[in-house]
Amino acid sequence: MPKAPVLLRRLALFTLCVLLFEVGMIAVAPRLHSGSVLKLAKSAMEGRIVFDDTSPYMAQADLVARQTPDALYETIFFQRGVRFIYPPTALLLYRGWLAAARVGIRPFAAMNATLLLAFWATLFLAGQFLLALIQTQADASWSLRDVWSLRALIALLGLMFLPLVNAYCLGQAQTLLNLALVASVFLWMLGRRVTPGLLIGLTCWIKPQMALFLLWGMLRRQWSFAASLAIMLLAGGGLSVAVFGWHNSVEYLTVLRYLSRHGDALATNQSINGLLHRLLHVGYFTTATHGYPPYNSTIYDLTICSSAIFLLAALVVPYLQRRTGDTIDLLLFAMATIMASPIAWEHHYGVFFLVFLAWMPQAAKRWRTFCLLLGMYLLMSGTWAPLSYLMFTRWTFLLSHVFFGGCLLFFWTLLRDGSESDLYRCQTG
Repeated sequence: MPKAPVLLRRLALFTLCVLLFEVGMIAVAPRLHSGSVLKLAKSAMEGRIVFDDTSPYMAQADLVARQTPDALYETIFFQRGVRFIYPPTALLLYRGWLAAARVGIRPFAAMNATLLLAFWATLFLAGQFLLALIQTQADASWSLRDVWSLRALIALLGLMFLPLVNAYCLGQAQTLLNLALVASVFLWMLGRRVTPGLLIGLTCWIKPQMALFLLWGMLRRQWSFAASLAIMLLAGGGLSVAVFGWHNSVEYLTVLRYLSRHGDALATNQSINGLLHRLLHVGYFTTATHGYPPYNSTIYDLTICSSAIFLLAALVVPYLQRRTGDTIDLLLFAMATIMASPIAWEHHYGVFFLVFLAWMPQAAKRWRTFCLLLGMYLLMSGTWAPLSYLMFTRWTFLLSHVFFGGCLLFFWTLLRDGSESDLYRCQTG
């Protein structure tokens, strides 16, 4: 384990390189400055949501649920084409924000406060994660000043990590999911099993694909984790049926089937599905006005194959390496569930920030690791706004830079020798 001054200097250099890269992006295309991650970081520090990307859809869906309680998705999704792709239980969160009006707090202000607290709590837990990772081997040179310097650097680095900061600036409920997933990984590293299961189960109320963790928990024989996750799934299903009816709860499966078959062509869809739509020029890349792209059997088949590859790799490779059930194993499956989805927006990649931090002690020891990690981080950290000029050219695949960075980090972490990462050896609690 590197001493505090060494790790802090290397982390500071890493952060400086990211900052200079973002400044360079602005210099290359100053007219696109409004799309830079530094602009988003400024908005986050000011506590200001740039674009409300969640509550308008939830508001329309909630209105439909009240007016036509027996045809929620037939009306909101299939007839009106509104991009409400959440399960019915997600509306409980929106109604919680509406309930704030009873105590004189505007719903938007309640939402902003909730997401802002979740964003900063995520950065704080990320700092705690790295501190917990190094504490078993830390030496006397780690002073209180060093600890707070580390926290400050991680917060600054997180402000320039596009998936995290963009989730808040878009007013996305994903900000809460990022917090829940980061907290789950942190608690897992401390030896907890029930609480991570409850937290991940709770995320399924908004993002049902996280239910795949139930399979992971059972295959890893983490029974307390799997049981607590299953309890939350049953509770969410029960609430959905009790509040929104059996029909709406089941009809949501039709929405999921539609999304899996059609995917999305928007440039912000950082998945193999989005990449293929843009490469084959199927659908619209820049606006959601025209709805989802038409079904394409080639894209669908390749998406299914890629999803299977990600999930099987995360399940099988750690088993063959005989290191199942550790924190890296959990992180790898979290990464796989995100990249396996046909629709994975930029802000879905928030938990990847922890994987970068997990390799940071090694980056402080080896310049080769530092440079490789920095390259992958740069792919995921900014908007790469100048690439928007390539939208309709043969180079359109470069717009999937977040997906490429995520793939490199996933397979690099999956296939590297476990002895090279301190995280493989750090299981406190």
